[in-house]
This record gives sequence, C-alpha cells and structure tokens, in this order.
Amino acid sequence: MRVALTIGASDPSSGAGIQMDLKVFQYLGIYGLTVLTAITSQSTVEFSNVFPLSEEVINSQFEVLLTDIKTNGAKIGMLYNKETINSVIKNIKKFNIKNLVVDPVITSTLGTKLIEEDALEFLKNELIPLSTAVTANILEAERLTGIKIEKIEDMYEASERLYKLGTSFAIIKGGHLDNKAVDILYDGKNFHKIDGKKISGEFHGTGCAFSSAFVSFLCKEYTAFEAFRASKALVRKAIENSIKLGHGIKLLILKEERNEQDSS
Repeated sequence: MRVALTIGASDPSSGAGIQMDLKVFQYLGIYGLTVLTAITSQSTVEFSNVFPLSEEVINSQFEVLLTDIKTNGAKIGMLYNKETINSVIKNIKKFNIKNLVVDPVITSTLGTKLIEEDALEFLKNELIPLSTAVTANILEAERLTGIKIEKIEDMYEASERLYKLGTSFAIIKGGHLDNKAVDILYDGKNFHKIDGKKISGEFHGTGCAFSSAFVSFLCKEYTAFEAFRASKALVRKAIENSIKLGHGIKLLILKEERNEQDSS
C-alpha cells in the first residue's frame, strides 16, 4: 500500500491541516502518517491561537515513526517558526524523504498570520530547494516572489520565479483571481494551465486538500501534470459538495465516488 506523510498543524474543525490531509489520503486509497508541528484553536468563524510544538517533540515523532514505516512521499503544511522548519529540514534529509510537496501556509482563510517573518525567509531559502513541488495560492506566491499578481500573465512570471527558488514544479492556484479559477504549473520549460469556473463563497481547506491530493497522486506514480489535473478536479468537486456546519466559512466534503472510478 502507498504511504504518505503529512507534516503540519492540527485544525480542530477538521476543515484544514492534518485532519483534511488524512481525509484526502484515505479518499485516494493512501495510508496517511502524521507529524504534528503545532496545535491551533479555530472554527469556521474564528482563529484564536497557535501553539507551536518544540523541536524535541517534532524530532521524536519523526524518529519513532520513520524508523518503522517508510513513506512514499510527504506534504508539508503549516510551519510556524524557524525552529520548526529547521527540525523538519533535518529530518527530511535524515530519512531521505522523496516526493516532497510544500504548501507554503502563510495566513489562514480567516486572515490570521500562520508563520513568523524570519521563518518565511528560511522556508523560502532552505526548505523550498528540497521540494519536488510548491503549491502556492496567489497571496502566497506574491509573498514568495515579490510579484503582484493581478492577471494571468503575472501568474506566469511568478511561477517562473517560484521555480527558480529551487523546486522542480512550481504551482500557483488562481482561486483569488476575480473572474476565473486558473491554475498554472511550471516545470522549468513548459507552462501547463487549467481553466476553471470560479465558485462564489468562502471555503476552508482548499489549499490543504490540493497539496495532499497532489502528493497522493505522486505516490501513485502519476506524472506531475496528471497529479496537477487530478488534484484540481478533486478540490473542485469538494467545493461543489461543501457544507455549512458552523456560522462561518463552508467546509469541504469528499464524496465516496472513488470506488466506482477505481473499478472502471
């Protein structure tokens, strides 16, 4: 069985973070492992606190887990401070983790800052060069590249600059554009663009769902473009099936359509 590791924070609403990653892994037939980097207090209307875990706790999780079970890939989500990123980098190298997908979480859907400023620079300069892919939304891509993205042409330029930070595949998700949900993948030579209809509303966990789906498909030996296309389709379907459980943003739902697809 294919195995994927999610490295990130806990979201008690299960709308994002490691909880969402595990739901995607299971939906796609991947066995999910976790290394927790922080605990958050949040709901569909409020993000109140972040409690980062110590390097000792993070290192212990990696050591015990990965000396026992081999992973086919890993997705990295929220890394709040420089110490956390340093710990994650050491363990990526120690355990030679392949198919590494970095989702550069900078702010929550509700606007809360989720990474310290010096940590963002460290992530940019030290972690991204180790990655197979970076999956950034427009706001994250702007922070990482310094390019203001207002139109599709800006996305092309930003994806080139994101690629030059050292990743193999630079992905920019265009859900924050005004009219269309255009996503772009750049592999250093070619651009791959997928157009999508923009769905109105606010949805929790779309970035987590996309990146965990992407690493899942890489673990299943899809090409990067196949994984890109399949991940976008999964997120779109999850948005279409989203529900409003609380008083705020909607939560994504993964319908059990996989069995029919797998049997075809």
